[in-house]
Amino acid sequence: MKINELKIKINSGQFPSDFPHFGGANLIITNDAQRNFHEGDIVVYSEHASALSWLVIELKKIYNDEIDSLNKYDFYPYIGQLIKKTLKRQELLFETMLHVVEEIESDWGVK
Repeated sequence: MKINELKIKINSGQFPSDFPHFGGANLIITNDAQRNFHEGDIVVYSEHASALSWLVIELKKIYNDEIDSLNKYDFYPYIGQLIKKTLKRQELLFETMLHVVEEIESDWGVK
């Protein structure tokens, strides 16, 4: 999938409401306030944890060739920071997701 296809899916609401929550590379996305984490992890608590986790996995697929064992600790926490910042502004889920995609596209290049 390309980045534009991902935007179309988000805009049309074609993302899951039930998806395994993401945890890895210093990023945790969960709706469980009791979820364990390590110091230094970016933790996103959201009722939309499934959809946001799906977004991270889709971005992982798109940017797979650019992500390696070192920069994944930049890539995933950066996504988490973008999500947290956007959620604080009380934006709608699809607006949050599109903002994250556009920022990643800007910073990591168009795919």
